[in-house]
This record gives sequence, C-alpha cells and structure tokens, in this order.
Amino acid sequence: MAFNWCIFSLYTWAVSVFGVFVYFCHLNSYLTHLVCTEHDTLKNVYDYVIVGAGSAGVIMAGRLSESQKDSVLLLEAGIESMSPLFNIPIVTPLLQRTDLDWQYHSEPQTNACFGLENNVSHWPMGKVVGGTSKLNTIVYLRGHARDYNSWAERGNVGWAFENVLPYFKKSENHLGRFKNNVVYHSQSGPIFVNGLSWTTPLVNAFLAAGRILGYSVTDLNGHQQTGFMEAQVNSLHGSRWSPEDSFIKHYPSPTLTVASNSVVEKVLIKDGYEAYGVQYRKFGKKYKVRAKKAVIMSAGVVGTPKILMLSGIGPEKHLRSHGIPVILNLPVGKHLQDHVTTGLDLVLLNRSLPLSLGAVASPVSFFKYFLFGQGPWTFPGCEALAVVHTNLSDGETEPPDLQLMVLPTGISSDGGVHLRKALGISDKLWNEYFSPLYGQHVASLMPVLLHPKSMGEILLRSSNPEEPPLIQPNYLTHPRDVETLYHGIELVKKLLRTKPMQEFGARLNDKPLPGCESFPFDSKKYWECYIRHLTLTSYHPAGTCKMGPKSDFGAVVNSNLMVHNTHRLFVVDASVMPSLPSANINAAVMMIAEKGAEMVQMHWNMLHGKSTRRSLGWKSVVEEYQASRMCLS
Repeated sequence: MAFNWCIFSLYTWAVSVFGVFVYFCHLNSYLTHLVCTEHDTLKNVYDYVIVGAGSAGVIMAGRLSESQKDSVLLLEAGIESMSPLFNIPIVTPLLQRTDLDWQYHSEPQTNACFGLENNVSHWPMGKVVGGTSKLNTIVYLRGHARDYNSWAERGNVGWAFENVLPYFKKSENHLGRFKNNVVYHSQSGPIFVNGLSWTTPLVNAFLAAGRILGYSVTDLNGHQQTGFMEAQVNSLHGSRWSPEDSFIKHYPSPTLTVASNSVVEKVLIKDGYEAYGVQYRKFGKKYKVRAKKAVIMSAGVVGTPKILMLSGIGPEKHLRSHGIPVILNLPVGKHLQDHVTTGLDLVLLNRSLPLSLGAVASPVSFFKYFLFGQGPWTFPGCEALAVVHTNLSDGETEPPDLQLMVLPTGISSDGGVHLRKALGISDKLWNEYFSPLYGQHVASLMPVLLHPKSMGEILLRSSNPEEPPLIQPNYLTHPRDVETLYHGIELVKKLLRTKPMQEFGARLNDKPLPGCESFPFDSKKYWECYIRHLTLTSYHPAGTCKMGPKSDFGAVVNSNLMVHNTHRLFVVDASVMPSLPSANINAAVMMIAEKGAEMVQMHWNMLHGKSTRRSLGWKSVVEEYQASRMCLS
C-alpha cells in the first residue's frame, strides 16, 4: 500500500512538473521573440503562404518547397516544439489542456455527453508546429476503399481509392512486417510506419478472440480492409514520428520559412474572388504577407472555417449577423462530422497487465526507452483495432460502420490526476463510477461510430479573431448513431465470452452508470442510456469545408481543393472530407496533402503554360485536373 501511494504521489508530481515544463517552453518562445529579430527576417512576399502547421500544412510546405525553386511561408499559431520529451508516445495525454492545445470545447449537447461536465465535449487540437499529430495516438489506418470510392461517386473526380492509393504510399516509409507488400505499401516516403515496439498480452487475446468469432486478422492497410489488427503507428525507434520531423526538423528545404506564434486572422482577397495573402497577429502586432501563387488553408476542421468566415467567405446570413462584409456565400462550417466512441473502463480483468503507474514510473522503463526505444514509454495508447460491419450496414456495398479500439487501461488508472480532467468527466460520474475502480485491473474495448448520421457545424461567436469559434457537433441527434454503438457493445460482449478473453477473467463492469440506474443492467435501454451519458469524441472531426462539385450546394471546395468561385485559394486538411474514412483520420489527411500539393502546383503550371515535373501518379493528376476544368471554379 505504501509503495502504491509513493508511485501515485510520484505520478502526480510528474504531471505537475510536465505542465510547468510545457508552460516554460511557451514562455521561452516568447522571450526568444523579444531577444531575437525573427520577424524582421520574413519577407513581404512568398510564392506560397500556408496557414497551419499540422500534418497537412507541413506536408504541403515540404512538397511545395522541395524543388527549392518556390519560396514557402508556413504560418503556425503555436510554438515550435523542439523538446524530445514531446515525442515520447506515452506522454501524449499530458499534452492535452496545456499551451500546446487549443483547448476547444463543444457547446452543451442535448442528446449526448450527459456524463461530462455541463454536457460539453473537450476537443483537444494541437497548437504547435506539428499540429494534432503531436497529440494523437499515432495510429496509422487508411480506411476502406469504399470510403474513397464514395467521394468519387459524389462528383469528386480523381478521389476513388485507386486514385488516392499512390498518395498514401507516397508519404509512407513502412518498416513493419507488411513492408514487402509493394502493392499497398512503400518504403520510400518521409513518414515512418511501424509496428508497436511494446504491447501487453491483451493484444494477442483480442486478436485470437476475433478469429474465434470468424473475423480475419490482417493488414487493414492492405487488400483486406475489414477485420482485426495490431495497431500500426507513425513511429521510429519507439518515438513519435510526424510530418514535422521529416520536413522541418531533419530535412528542411532552404526555401521554406516556418513562422511560429503567428495567428492568422483573415485571408486577403481582391476583386471579390482572388486570394493574394493573409493578415496575421504575432505577439500583439499585426502583419500582412502576400502570396504570388496561392494561399493554402491547412488550419484544421475548426481553424480553417473560422478564418474563411472572418475573411467574408461563409454563410451569408451568419456573416452579416456579425457585421462581416460578405465576399462569397458558401456553406463554410457546415457538414461537421466526428467519430464518436464510448466504453472507457468497461472491461474488468482478474489479472494485471504490464501497463501500470508502477511500470511507467520505473527507472527500467526510462532506460529502455532512451537507450533502446523499447518498453512502456513507447506505448501510444491504442494497441489493437478492429474494423467491421454491423448488421446495420451492407457488407457487400457499404464501408464498415464500426471500429473497436483496444486500450489496456482506463481513465481510473491514474486516480483522477489528469485523464478525467482532459476528458471533462463530471464529478458525479467520477466519484460514483470511475474512482472506485482505481487499483483494479481494467481495460477499455471502445466501439467507434465510423459514419455518423448526425451532423454539426462550426460558427463564429463574433467578428473578433481572438474569440474561439462555436462548436456544435450535434452528437447522437440521429437514432441510428446510438443503434450502431449499441451493436458495438454487443460485439464487445461476444469477444469477452471467448476463451482467450476468459483467460484474463474479462467481464463487463456491471456497476450501473450514474443516470442509468433505472434501467436493468445489460438491457438495451441501459446501453442506450450509457452511450448518451459516456459520449466521447475520438478526436476525428472533419467536413467543415466539404469537397464537391458546384451542383452540390453543401460543397465549399472543388475536387482540386480550390474554394468555389475563387482563384488561388485552396483548402487542404480534414475539413475537405465529404465523409469520414473508416479509420483514424491522420493517414487520410496526409494523403490529401500529398495529392493537394501536386494539384496546387498543377494549377499554377497550367495557368502559365509551364511543363510539369514528373512524379508519382502525375499523368493521372493532369487527367483529373482537365476533367474537372479547374481554373475559376
């Protein structure tokens, strides 16, 4: 007992120290600005100006500057994270609710999130060079071919799976056990994809349970895109690896300039359609910079629509309500979708797993990580996945509708020091449901709703760029979403009954969730109540600048990622997705950026009669470009 108390105290101290460390990193960035003259070295004009240094923005910047012929300015609101501590996978949750996080939150939900503080969902997003790829679980999962085929079927020429596969491969440097499958994988890209360096025995039990139920255990990034899989991750030698590591830290182009702590307020537009630069704020001062060839918005599913609306591009009525002059009436901010999950600490075990506060705090784990890139510090959170069809979806014609994520731990495992605060769990739910689990052996098999029917929106609170936007996801407003998650819990129950899981003594946590006590435990009504109380984001929002043809009145950009009825203004990030992929979205975001970089270059070259360089899939890009007649869309 005394040992456990010491470990808990050490963890509490470490969390506090880490928070202070992040704060001083942010303070150091400001002090460096005061001492140095970084901004004086910036030019007034660049060939390309890119807004947002997340996965998409960094890849765009790297690709557009790799020829060293074009000057590129990459503007990022957050700091540049140089500390290797930020690349330790297991510290990922500790970065949430710090200065490296925008700390967004949703509006109070009327149909979901009843077990969260004020019915509000916390939305962590990276406010740092590297973006949310510095905060995520580094899972690399592409999605199903039908996801992308459906994009093409909606009029987005060149976005079918056969068209986008070369761009998944272009960014990938696969070091895992599937590296020899050259049809679906590549070893020549800048972004490392690997197997996990360390796992718990729960992985093998989960995969074996899947086999018993008749599912394939396979490479979900290969030909068979449904089934069970040990997680593939973006890592190298046990450390997090993101596009920032490739294009900025290790192999920067001399024509690429990264300006951190630079908050873009609006796009500069002339003649009602042509983007020619941006206005941004840096430590209280405002600046303008021009772009000769293009302005590219990669500020993410929240930041991009906010900036476009502040620039006068968005729903006319909404902009006028805030006194913003309307340049273009487009449905910016609409069509918001997110992967919703539930099931934290749902599974109890009768034996311990090697992921505990004691194991993490051990000096052995410290040395294993820093000397060999192994041990529990390499663990990113999710160690296995399943992507399946429920009987609500057609396995022959539709993409899968359910994902399972396996976490060999729960939020009770840290005793309420940080994880419950990061998620916004209410005091009542914590005190009555999660807190009593502290010290017990728990795991989380979490069903994820892959294709929500519920849609939300991003709105402005005012015309003040310093105010955060209003996020209204409208979680679980469509009953089909609850039904799909209920089928996910039923699948979890089937898995727990298999012999491999029974060897761990796996069983459901049968303590009634506060707020659902009036329903018999394990009844459908109970689980529907449970889902509406413990409603959690999977951190995969998308769709707020939807891609589609002009005939699609919900579309903001065309299939070449140019904003409709504009010139030289592109959006390249998760906000362009017409629908969510059946996967964690970072792999798809990187693919969009790889394809987007070629499209942006193609646009300029074709307008000016220049020949295009040869590259992977370049002929198909030309054909797609001409087919969609990109110019003034």
